[in-house]
Amino acid sequence: MPSGNEICSAAIGRRLGSFRRTVFAATLALCAPVLVTNAIAATAAQTLIPLSPDFDYSHICVAPPAVPAPRNWNRWDGKSQSTLSPDDMLRDAQTLFDPYSLYQRSPATAERIALYLSQVPFAGAGRALHLYARILADDDNASLRADEIVRVETEAIKRGTIEAGTFLGRLYREGRIVPADPKKSQTYLTAAANAGDPNAEVELARLYYRNPQIAETADASRLYLNRAVSKMSERLGTGDCSVLTGFADILVDPDLGLDDQQGAAQWLQAAVKLGDVRAMSTLARRYLQDSDAANRQQAMVLLRQASVLGHSASRLTLADLLLSTSAEGSSKNEAFKLLAQEAERGNPRAFEMKAAYYRGTYGTEANPGLELQSLQKAAALPDVNLRTLEQLGIMYARGSAGAPNFELAKQTLVRAADLGSPRSAFELYNLASGEKPSIRLDKDPLTYLKAAADHGLGVAMSELSSLYSCGTGVEKDRAKAHIWLEKAGAAGNAASLLALADEASAKRTYDGNALALKFLMQAAEQGDVEAMMRVSLSYRDGRGTTKDAAAADAWYKRAMTADAGVATLTEAQAVLLPDAPEERDAMRARAMLEASAHTGNPELLFELARLYIDPDPTLEPDPKKAAALFVAAASKGSISAMLRLVDMKVTAADGGGADWQRWLTRANATGDLRALLKQAEFESDPERQATIFKAALSRPLCQDKEKVQVAAAIRTVPRFKQDYLGLFDQLLAEPMKDPGSEYQVARIMLDERPAEKAKAIELMKAAAEGGKREAMREIGRMYSTGEGLPVDENNSYMWLLKSARLGDEAALQSLVTEILSQQATLDDPSRGDEKVEALLRDLAAQNSPQVAMFLSRLYLRLSEGSPAFTQAAKTWTLKAAALGNGSAMIKVSDFYAAGTHGFEHSDTKSTEWLSKAAHAGYRGAFEKYAIALQIGFGTKADSEEAQRWLSKSTDLAN
Repeated sequence: MPSGNEICSAAIGRRLGSFRRTVFAATLALCAPVLVTNAIAATAAQTLIPLSPDFDYSHICVAPPAVPAPRNWNRWDGKSQSTLSPDDMLRDAQTLFDPYSLYQRSPATAERIALYLSQVPFAGAGRALHLYARILADDDNASLRADEIVRVETEAIKRGTIEAGTFLGRLYREGRIVPADPKKSQTYLTAAANAGDPNAEVELARLYYRNPQIAETADASRLYLNRAVSKMSERLGTGDCSVLTGFADILVDPDLGLDDQQGAAQWLQAAVKLGDVRAMSTLARRYLQDSDAANRQQAMVLLRQASVLGHSASRLTLADLLLSTSAEGSSKNEAFKLLAQEAERGNPRAFEMKAAYYRGTYGTEANPGLELQSLQKAAALPDVNLRTLEQLGIMYARGSAGAPNFELAKQTLVRAADLGSPRSAFELYNLASGEKPSIRLDKDPLTYLKAAADHGLGVAMSELSSLYSCGTGVEKDRAKAHIWLEKAGAAGNAASLLALADEASAKRTYDGNALALKFLMQAAEQGDVEAMMRVSLSYRDGRGTTKDAAAADAWYKRAMTADAGVATLTEAQAVLLPDAPEERDAMRARAMLEASAHTGNPELLFELARLYIDPDPTLEPDPKKAAALFVAAASKGSISAMLRLVDMKVTAADGGGADWQRWLTRANATGDLRALLKQAEFESDPERQATIFKAALSRPLCQDKEKVQVAAAIRTVPRFKQDYLGLFDQLLAEPMKDPGSEYQVARIMLDERPAEKAKAIELMKAAAEGGKREAMREIGRMYSTGEGLPVDENNSYMWLLKSARLGDEAALQSLVTEILSQQATLDDPSRGDEKVEALLRDLAAQNSPQVAMFLSRLYLRLSEGSPAFTQAAKTWTLKAAALGNGSAMIKVSDFYAAGTHGFEHSDTKSTEWLSKAAHAGYRGAFEKYAIALQIGFGTKADSEEAQRWLSKSTDLAN
């Protein structure tokens, strides 16, 4: 007959077989000894208790002593002596901090009490110190107080609190608050385990599982876990049923190598039957991780059970779940009832959730007034979340629920900043900085900016980097600027990561592109759409990585889903300015932008408008459409578009109801430097113009291009000569990073400083190598003429070709003119044909209607001086028309109608080309085709069709 222990072992073997599949083979525990409940002990009747979640533990559980409700500590200042004993105060602090307390939690109050007790001489001072450290470690900014946590726990250990050693060991094992240090962790945990803390043994099991190299034996992790579970089993035998939830935790702990979700759920269910709130909450969270509707319902049942018992976190989780399911009707009513219960307790989280509801977070219509009221109520409580104070301060500053209240914004944000909120510190800096600060602070605004940066706020680090780069408010220091830029990038600031990516890719090496991709990936993971698209293009082209079509497609879809406007603009800009100029495809870029114009992205609309008006050898211009797009972009806030409308001198009819002067006024209202200088350009009064220039010069001109813009504006004004020279010297004093600025400075130097021509050419070359097409053109011309550079036909051709590939029409004109100029006489049109064909091949533009049209115009001009060029002009004009150039189609139609320029007279062919142009959508053909249809010129008369085309022409004109 088997013994009692043999029966117990058999039961464990059957019911915990899943543990035999884990890292240790000894099952959850060795076998709880024969356990005796108090009642059974009285009758001397022994009963075996199997270690299984199926067992009914309600018969052996001993209810822990009831925890009394904590006192109201709201009026206690945290310094004066309390009438309660230190032990009673510590018990209240523990209850107020306990996440599974059935009373209202208040970690802030618990921290005040624990800090006070840590300085009071009493027997439990060590436990008070340990509680204080745990509260500090629970804060979102715990890493910033790591030294204080270690100091406090070290003192607690000296005072005999062994749990403090276990806690420190865990911190060094995890590496979340303090740097990971397995050896230190081992030292603290071993000492705590030897002192009798069973939790230290579990921590050692975790440590050795993740760091087997420091363990004395290969099975150290398993042995410590077995010891810990055995002690937990002993506690269960004494009636401590809280260990059931501990068994569940072990089964799913990734640092123990176990993954028995089903077994863990069974232990949690056993604990739930006993009314364990922690088990209810834990099991509910696990059910919520699954999208299955049945599990969701079970989670709600568990949360309701815990809510009835008074568990605050479960009430809030249930309220959130109900509002997420349906923000109106019975779900809302139940959720608001739960929030009301917590509000009565003075729980700020209840008010914060109501604020989120009124913000529209749950899909309801936003109500800023009620959101503000909820945030104000939360802010009045001691445990208010820092994010709540931040949001409240920003609402005051922005005037989201009425007029801005900068005084309340200041008070709220200062309070949050003093509590360690980096975002609030940054907001204070913004409000107190600039030309017209909204608030005045007792401290220098830079103090708040530096505090925010020191606390790890990426946007603050980025701003500090800019200040050091410019020397604004701090001493100019480009080394420090770059250090802060790197820190901002490491903190996940997308703008900084993009800047670092640009810096890396500018090296034009594989390693540089690989580093750029690393930065882009980080920014993309932060949700930056531009970065997502650039990652897609990197995988597509194999830039800094191997080509991966699947990854490219996945990132492309993510970018387009997130923001099609930004994604398309990024892709189009890459097509317009590729690494290899021959890969430029302006027609494709324009088609992309057209397809996403409906997004209304102002920068996209501006770029699209430019492609309809700026000279480009591969594009047909449409100034009317460009103006309409500039108006659309300007209406959405694009200052660049506003200034283009000013340059175009649009009337109110073409400017969307505002003429160019109105658009200039709107641009100036933004405070943009370009708009200010444009205002000066149109100012006729010298004194008023001088006032504008003084305002521009008083600004912190940080970027090279800003200095160039101001220098160019004041260049010809005698009274500002010294300012102009000063700006110029500043530009030359340090290396310029912007190719556009290098080009502009080089142009000015060539005009004004002939003695420094070598330096000017050096800058021009740098601009050309940096991708500035105008600089490429100038370098090409210099190699052609020998002005500043030795005559070099090959280099001239190379640079002009690069510029032409990037869309520079003047470079293309120089190339073709140079080729045609080599003809000895105007009666030999065939000379140069070979070079023209080679040029077209190099441009990859044999089938470009715009290049064909450009050659058509050149040959037509030459044919006016010599009939020998007539055939070449006819050939290229017909080719341009056949390739779809609307202007060429009209020319061919006119030439057939008149029988000139080598074309035979043919009314029929003339109207055929008009029809082709009209049906291709070329607006200039609509009215002409309508007239041909009306009078029957070269085609059968058709009044109805003629009227249709005439109406179409009139509609477009209107």
